[in-house]
Amino acid sequence: MSVTTTVPEPTSRLTRFRQQNGWVAGVAVLLLAMILVRYLQVENFGGFELRALTAGSLMLALLAMAQGVVVLSGGINLAVGALMVLANCFSAWLMEDASLGTSVLVAVLTVAGTALLSGLMGWIVTVSGMPDIVVTLALHFAFVGLALLILGGPGGRANPQLSQLIVGGFSNPWPALLWLTGIYCLIWIPFRRSRAGIATYAIGSDRQAAFLAGIVVKRARVHAYVVSGVFAGLAGLVTTALLGSGSPQESIALGALLGSVAAVVLGGVALSGGRGQLLGPVLAAFVLTLIPAILLSLGVNPNVAVLLEGLIIIGVVMLGGLLELRRRKL
Repeated sequence: MSVTTTVPEPTSRLTRFRQQNGWVAGVAVLLLAMILVRYLQVENFGGFELRALTAGSLMLALLAMAQGVVVLSGGINLAVGALMVLANCFSAWLMEDASLGTSVLVAVLTVAGTALLSGLMGWIVTVSGMPDIVVTLALHFAFVGLALLILGGPGGRANPQLSQLIVGGFSNPWPALLWLTGIYCLIWIPFRRSRAGIATYAIGSDRQAAFLAGIVVKRARVHAYVVSGVFAGLAGLVTTALLGSGSPQESIALGALLGSVAAVVLGGVALSGGRGQLLGPVLAAFVLTLIPAILLSLGVNPNVAVLLEGLIIIGVVMLGGLLELRRRKL
C-alpha cells in the first residue's frame, strides 16, 4: 500500500511568495535596520533628517527605476545618468525667472523630451544590432555634451514653488515620498501589467521564445527605453528642484550611473534580465543614500561609500549567480 503525500496549498503559496518577494523583503529589513542606526546616531531625529533621506533618495530611486526597466528587458542603459543631467540643465535653463505655470509646462516638456531621446536610443540599438552597452555609452557622452551646450557651467534656476511641491521644505519629508509613491503606482504598476510590460519581462527572460510566442521584440525593447526615459527625466527634474539650478558635469552623470546600477543589483533585479521588480531598487536607493551619512557619523571617510557600492555590486552579482545555479539544479 502506497501513501501519497501532497503539499498543502498554503505552503506552496508561501514558497512562491518567498521566491518572488524574498529578496525585496530582505532589502526592506536592511533599510529599516539602517534607519534605526541613523535614528540612534542623531540626537534629535525628526522631520529634517527624514526630509534629507526622502528628498536625497528620490533622484537615485527614479534613476534605479530607469535602469531597472532596461535591465529587465535584457539590456543595460549606460546613459541614464547623462540623460538625467541633460534634463536637469534643460529644465533649469528654461525655468529661470519663469512662473509656476510655465515651470510646470517646462517639466512636462522635459520628461517628454527625455522619453523621446531614450526611445530613439532604443530604436538605434534595435536597428543597428549593436549591444546596448556600446550605443548607450556613446550617447552618454553625446547627452553630456548637449547639456554643456545648454549650460556652459552651473547655472539656471528652479522655480521655488515647484521645488517646494517636489522635494518639500527643510523639515517636510512627505512631498518627495508621495511623488515617489505616485510615480511607482501610476507609471510602473500599470506598465508592468500591460502587454508592453509583460513583453518586457518576456524578452528579458528569453528573446527567442518571446519571438516565437508572437511578441515583437524590437518594439518591446523600444517601449522599455521610452519608460526608462520618463524615469530619467523625472530624476532630472528632482535634481533641479533639490539643487535649485543645473550643473552639466560628467562626474555627476557617472556617479548617478554607478548608483543606479548598484541600486538595481542590490534590489534583486537579475542583470541577465526577465526577473525582479522595481520595488527592490527603490528601497535599495534609500539604503545607498544612508550609507555615507552613517559612515560620516562613525568618523569614516564618506568617500568609502563609493568603494562599498562597488563591493556591493560584486558581492550581490556573485550571490545571484550562485542562487541561479542552485535554481537550475533544482
